[in-house]
Amino acid sequence: MPMYSTWLSPTSVDRSNFASATVAHRLGDKPSTATRVALIGLNAATADGVRRQLYAHYWDFGNLEIVDLGNLRKQTTDFAIPLLRELHSASIVPVLLGDDEHMQRAQYLAFGELNRQVGIFAIDRRVSLRPEGAEEPAGALDAAIHRTQSPVYHLAHAGSQRHLLHPALEYVFASRHFESYPLGQARADLADLEPGIRDADLLALHIGAISWSEAPAQGGYHPSGFTLQEAGQLCYYAGNSDRLSSFGLYGFDAAHPGEDAQRLTAAAYAQLVWYFLHGLSRRAGDFPITLTGMAEYVVETSLAGRLTFWRSPRTGRWWVQVPVDAYRGEARNRLIACSYQDYLVTSKEGKLPDRILQAFSRY
Repeated sequence: MPMYSTWLSPTSVDRSNFASATVAHRLGDKPSTATRVALIGLNAATADGVRRQLYAHYWDFGNLEIVDLGNLRKQTTDFAIPLLRELHSASIVPVLLGDDEHMQRAQYLAFGELNRQVGIFAIDRRVSLRPEGAEEPAGALDAAIHRTQSPVYHLAHAGSQRHLLHPALEYVFASRHFESYPLGQARADLADLEPGIRDADLLALHIGAISWSEAPAQGGYHPSGFTLQEAGQLCYYAGNSDRLSSFGLYGFDAAHPGEDAQRLTAAAYAQLVWYFLHGLSRRAGDFPITLTGMAEYVVETSLAGRLTFWRSPRTGRWWVQVPVDAYRGEARNRLIACSYQDYLVTSKEGKLPDRILQAFSRY
């Protein structure tokens, strides 16, 4: 197991404060061969405030092995990428506690250096992406979408608000077959976002996606957003996905003058991390871990011909197989996450739900 002290400084927060002291040995500061999750602060002041809140919660993660690696010594993308690349290579899921949203780039670019086809699920009130040709500051997603070498395989975005959305981005999403779940649509049925999250390799959540009243240490004054409870459900979905292998929180305004606002936002971060870990500790070994034991269903459709759906008996979750003769790319992209309702619509009506049709269009 590699050591990571080159990139990190230890935190001074007492980790023994986890309310269930009997499992304190599962939260250490040195990784072992059993380690599955690493907590990393991208900004020491922000992350240590989150830790104080997180470690006051009860442990409900079973035998999950977690290491707190401390805080990044330099808050730059280039400095963070080698660390994240090493963690991915060791099959350790990084949980990143950050403030500057542009550190999201390190999450994606670390995968890019491993030549992986990466799916991103972003949760934010804005789409932090500059349309090509627009005279605007670079967005946090620019390095993923606009790069010519190893561009992002897929992007799904949830929580955008119409009055904060650049009109030209609608064309970007349509032309690249990306998924968009505006705030109203997303809140109407959170479960509809679960398949999209299950198709992602990394999730990046900007705290600005959450209502200002529940996380006030965020830039600007934007009252609308997900409730913290709703965001926690999305984080649980992310943790529970066997494919997702990187989780980051961003947008904490460390310069916010209000002490209560700082503490409340740190508590919001901690709650989101807790539900992510809760979901991760309950992973069931679904696809892409294995297809063994999965139930197969064949459906005839008018548009795509014969389609094969797969259902996991362990969780009841569904996937549909990409209908191409010669599949190019990584094997884990050959199945598209879907819902039971998607299967019913396809099997009864012979039509493809919009999300599946959009996913197939990427091929």
